[in-house]
Amino acid sequence: MKESLKEQRLFIISCLFLLLYNFPIISIFNLDTQIAGIPSLFLYVFVLWLILIIVIYLNVRELNKNQDHSNHDE
Repeated sequence: MKESLKEQRLFIISCLFLLLYNFPIISIFNLDTQIAGIPSLFLYVFVLWLILIIVIYLNVRELNKNQDHSNHDE
């Protein structure tokens, strides 16, 4: 995979999560409800943060794996 495609992929992931953290979406979870004693807004923010970390980790791991395979082919 080309270097620019890697950067584009990470950029798209970042933009997606930036949109999910913006006002119209985050206001949906700004309720007085609690899930397991945790306010729904806090739960949304931290679960989304965890998903972001996992998605970026998997993406970078895959990109590094593909890069290692291409280095072995040379």
